[in-house]
Formats: sequence, C-alpha cells, structure tokens
Amino acid sequence: MLDYKKGGINVKVVILGAGANMAKPSITYLDETEEVQEIILADLRLETITDLAKKLKKKVTTRTLDVQKKDELMNVIQGSDLVLNFVGPYYRFGTKVLEASIESGINYIDICDDYDVTIEALKLDEEAKKNGVTAIIGMGSSPGVTNILSRLAADSLDEVEEIHTYWAVGESDPGGFGALLHMFHIIRGEIPTFRNGRLENIRAFQAKDAKTIDFGQELGEVTLYHVGHPEPITLPKYIPGVKTVTNYGALLPEFQNPLFKTLVDFGLTSEEPISFRNEQVKPIEFLLALLQHKQKSSKRKAKKSHISVTASQIEVLGTKGGKKAKYTFTKAGSDTTMATSTSYPIAIASRLILNGDITDKGVLPPEALNPKKLLSLLKETAFFKNGKSYDVVRHIGEEETKGTLFDKATFAELWNE
Repeated sequence: MLDYKKGGINVKVVILGAGANMAKPSITYLDETEEVQEIILADLRLETITDLAKKLKKKVTTRTLDVQKKDELMNVIQGSDLVLNFVGPYYRFGTKVLEASIESGINYIDICDDYDVTIEALKLDEEAKKNGVTAIIGMGSSPGVTNILSRLAADSLDEVEEIHTYWAVGESDPGGFGALLHMFHIIRGEIPTFRNGRLENIRAFQAKDAKTIDFGQELGEVTLYHVGHPEPITLPKYIPGVKTVTNYGALLPEFQNPLFKTLVDFGLTSEEPISFRNEQVKPIEFLLALLQHKQKSSKRKAKKSHISVTASQIEVLGTKGGKKAKYTFTKAGSDTTMATSTSYPIAIASRLILNGDITDKGVLPPEALNPKKLLSLLKETAFFKNGKSYDVVRHIGEEETKGTLFDKATFAELWNE
C-alpha cells in the first residue's frame, strides 16, 4: 500500500500509450492503490483502452492522444503528479514526452530500451534538475532490473571491472509489432558498447561476436548477439571504475535471429521510401503487412499456441578482499510474458516516486535508484511468478556459493545484513 506524503492532496497519474500490452500490469497495479485518486489512460486509438477502463475503478478516465501534437500532449498531462510513457517504439518518438514533462514540471518514467533515445534523454538532465523533475528512464526488465542487479552486486565489491547483461525473449502472442520494430532497430548498423573504459561503436548482431549463454535447466543454452541497448551507456556513469559493459540479446525461437538480420541487411526494414510502380513505398510497411498476414494465417492453422519465454542473466566481475570475484544472476521461465517482466518494475518505481522514496532530480537510469528497496517491493508482484527468483552464483577466489536472490543469509553482503 502506498504511503503517499502529499497530505491528502489528489494524486493524478497519466499513462500514455495505455493500450500497449506492456502498460496493462502497471495500470492494474496503480488502479489498486488507494492513494492514487485519478488515472488518465491516453492512447492514439481509444478502442485499445476502452474495454480495459471498464474493468477498472471509477477513478480511471480515457483520452485520445497523439503525442506528436504538443498542444494535445501538454493539455493531457497538465496538473498530473506523474507521467508513465509506454509510447513506442521509442526511437520513433524520441524525447517528445520527456521534454513535455520537464517543461511542465511533472515527474516522468518510461521503459525506453533504445540506445539512441537514451543518449538524447540524458542530455536533458540539467533541464530536469532546474525544473525540479524526477525522470527515470529505461525502468523495465532490460534495461531496468538488469541495471538494478548490476548496482546491487557492484555495491558489494571492492572494485568492478566488467558488467555483462543478457536477455532472450519469445512471445506466444506478440500482438502488435512494436517489439519487432525495436528489434530491427537495435540490430541495424553500428551500436554503442563500453570497453577499455570508453564508449565505442561496433557492428551489431555479428555472428563472430556471438555468445552462448546457459539460462539454466528450463531454457538451456541460447546464442546471443551484441545489440544496441541502454545498459552500456548508463551503467558506466553510476558504477565507478568499470571498464567493460555489454548487452547481448536474442529472440526465441532462435531461427528468427539470422532471418531478421538478413531482412535488415537487405533493407527490408528501412523506413526510407523507395519507388515501386510509380509510388513511394516504405519497405518496413510492406514487411509488417506481410508479417501481419502470416501471423493471422498461422493463428488460424495452429492447434495450440507456443509458450511465452523470458530470460535474463547479469554478470558482474571485479575484486573483493584482494581476490577475483564474480556474481551471476539468472532468471528464465516459460509462460511469463514480456508485459509481466517489463511492466511491474516501472510500476514499483512509480510507487517509489509517488510515496517520496525517490527524491533525486534529473534524468536518472534505474541504477541510480536504491536497488534493495526496489527489489524488495518487486518481490511482492507477479514479476516473481510463483515465487520464482533469480538464481545467484557467487565466486570469490576459488570459492563458489549458490543460492537465490532473496536468500539473505547466504548473500548477506548484497543486502548489508
């Protein structure tokens, strides 16, 4: 239950892109908190939120909104205490919503997973501080919980040398194509990574740089590739001394990955129009229309749907007590959707903003938050479905210790207990 510190003043939250699957767990979570008296659900397509709103409490209202129209955007967020931004893919909309929130002096949070938008968002840090705004970016699963766990482990080490974040995801019902557009974006061209103490650009999704990561018994080994993600951009700013930060990812089933890379390399995911039969056609629009047709066809023929799978692993390497040290956090499971793993972290961070636990101003990545407090609250949600936690392996010198994230007796140093 929230312990909001505004002394009974009406608390108003605006959720943009509320029709997205990623938004729904956060909407339900905030709707169930007594301290939030008003929630506005806004989306370009009103029909995507109408049915959802009917199932919620009377404090929920709906609005049609095109976030690209600044006057409309400013009108909808005016007078609110917090803006949650689920409008994606983020690379298409840039920092428009963040800028509007800062200009209006309203706290802000999103699940931005695009590296280029993250770079632009961080440039607004001073403006956010000047206007007294707390703006948390990338507060999902990856980025998000990956950053939080990196910070948790880093705080317990004497020195941090390397951080590697890994993810794999497969959806039984992908719904729209926002996640797919994001995937095309982060495997295209050159993307940033952090090595040898500096940010540098490398070719994305190259087979020669691939890694095989073992996500445990339920999922096993998966081949992952360098992708363009925010972790290598933000973690070096908050983890002193770290010299290498990488992010690797892939879609499941694995056969999709080289296929999608081929589509990108052939230009079929380009948003630049080309001439076709005396008309200007964007290749990506044709591709999405084709994929939508195939998706509908496969649903009609399928006797049963595939299961959803999400997996993440975080490695933090350094030294402790003069010895080499390494923490590995792994969580993988079936029938856990991207919406579950992505939306609950932003809901928890929203709660911490609203109840006054987060007071820092500026544009903040997840690792700027208190990792122990956020993880403790996250433990109470469906993010940890059926109590399934992160498996943790700690190496200090030759000694290996295994357990789970909330095993505070075994990993007392992570929790300062």
